Amino acid sequence: MSPKRETELPGEKTHDPDEGFDLDGMLGSLAKWLRILGFDARFPCKKVAQDRYFVTTNRKLKNPQVIKVRNASPIEQLKQILDQTGIVPNSNLFLSRCLSCNVPVREIAKHRIKGRVPDSVFSRNSIFHECPSCGKLYWEGTHASRIKRRLEESGVLAKT
Repeated sequence: MSPKRETELPGEKTHDPDEGFDLDGMLGSLAKWLRILGFDARFPCKKVAQDRYFVTTNRKLKNPQVIKVRNASPIEQLKQILDQTGIVPNSNLFLSRCLSCNVPVREIAKHRIKGRVPDSVFSRNSIFHECPSCGKLYWEGTHASRIKRRLEESGVLAKT
């Protein structure tokens, strides 16, 4: 599989921040990976909703909005979804959603999080984000570069 591009080619469409996926109860890891890429990924869901893709492991469902994943690996499932939909991930939306709540995170002033993160994290970082729903804090630590590298090596994201 060739790496995904950040520019659109015929048959592809750019990742819209409102692009929606509903995932059945067997696909929690895949929901997390979709959220990492900035997709709206509701989980768990039991039925097909209008204007959203429904992702399932159920081979019996017959609906053009249904994507039936074939592989057990969440990264391979992610590649299949992107191939089937023709959607190119938008690198500007990387880590823009809460991995727990699926809500877009917002930047928060550094002084407002003092005491909510370890002192070492506070001193090494200048930009923090917070989930407005659950209050979970995010910052770009070494995990972000490892995640991005894994997505690049697997062909999900274009190498930077």
